Amino acid sequence: MHIRHSSQARVRLTRLVFGSLLATVATLALAGPADPPLELLYSPESRLVRAELAEINPSGRLVFKREKVLGESKDVPELIDASVTTNALKHARIGEHYIVAYTTSSYDKQYPEGITPSRKRTSVISSSGLDPAMFVDSPELRRILDLAATERGRESTKLRRLLLKTFSEDTPVLQRLAAGQFALDTEMSAKLSSREKSLLQAAAFNDQINPTTRSLLITAAVNRPNDFGTWATGAINKVLENTPVDGYPTGTADHTGLVLLAFTEAMDRGIEVPYQTLARWLRSSHQLYLERASSLLQMRYPERSRSAFEEALGKTDPESKAYRFLEGKLRDVKRQDVGTDAQKH
Repeated sequence: MHIRHSSQARVRLTRLVFGSLLATVATLALAGPADPPLELLYSPESRLVRAELAEINPSGRLVFKREKVLGESKDVPELIDASVTTNALKHARIGEHYIVAYTTSSYDKQYPEGITPSRKRTSVISSSGLDPAMFVDSPELRRILDLAATERGRESTKLRRLLLKTFSEDTPVLQRLAAGQFALDTEMSAKLSSREKSLLQAAAFNDQINPTTRSLLITAAVNRPNDFGTWATGAINKVLENTPVDGYPTGTADHTGLVLLAFTEAMDRGIEVPYQTLARWLRSSHQLYLERASSLLQMRYPERSRSAFEEALGKTDPESKAYRFLEGKLRDVKRQDVGTDAQKH
């Protein structure tokens, strides 16, 4: 498959979506611009297997017992001892049957092609749409992987429909895989019909969908409106309008990356965000949210920023870090106002 792409856009997508996931396992997949996940699963450096989880090591490793090798690799051991992300370790279940992709290579720019045997031994792949590449075995996943095993299958309408179908089912991991594929496989996204674009738009707007999945779709739509439709601005505004300023309750998915993505895109792309939407974020206790909201507020509504900071201060705990931050912003605004008045006279 010849994938038309903008290297800059790919790097941007990977950086924005995974800016909040810095603690993930460093693998080959995170070396540079991400490849579409289904291509990565069947890449020469990957080993894709069906396996039973035999052991969970609290140090951050899982031991899988090989059941079947998917693909043509001949060097898969009976027991696969692999490092994984913290999130994967948390949700792993002994005795569960998984389809897992791992690599024994890592990225090193000092070596030709950037690939060198891993100093960290075997790692489960983690990348866009594969975070990590460890899926509970299911008929739906097998159908997707059977088609993805060949170039012809990856280019097929049938595969595209199977990926889109995940958004009408309760399959968050497969939805994330599908979003990563559409976001990074520009040959596939270029073939989307109007109805298919609407399905992806609905997923991006749906606050019940995993935030990483939504981030992948929104960033792809920002970068390639001809492929996905011109709905990214609306999706970004919905994120900033509806997401709780101090996050969702413990135990729910982390929306930090999605919110920061929305602020960054609004800033970089000149997206108009309503004043009230930005002002509400000044009530957050999250330092990064305060910084982004303040910068965007002062950029878009300079004449109203002073009153916004004054109002927010009146509703903020005077002993909090947020209060001190807002105090500093208000002093800066007052100083600027004095300077402007002096210039006028």
